[in-house]
Amino acid sequence: MPLSERRAALESLVVTEFKRELMMDETDVLPHHESYFELGLTSLGATDTRTRLEREIGRPMDSAHLFNNPTVGHLVDFLMTEVLPEFFTTGPEAAGDGPGPDAPTKDLVDDMLRELYRS
Repeated sequence: MPLSERRAALESLVVTEFKRELMMDETDVLPHHESYFELGLTSLGATDTRTRLEREIGRPMDSAHLFNNPTVGHLVDFLMTEVLPEFFTTGPEAAGDGPGPDAPTKDLVDDMLRELYRS
């Protein structure tokens, strides 16, 4: 999957799991910047959601991660930077040097050029 599409895919996965736990249907909108606990998620629900997310992403997660990142937006950011960083960086950033200030733009341009030259 192109780097430019990975955040959206991860976000979709996280939203699906929280909507499932909150008993929302496909047409319901889960606000990305509103606490899922304020929307009705319980501690038991957080544990169940964490277990499903661990299975989906193939990485262990501490339950505290859901409490410390109480919105979809915060949790996705945390997963991208702390749990799955190798899937969201390229080049020197993947080796731990950290992304530069123009990393998202550079990644998008790189993906577009790859697609262009495949044609």
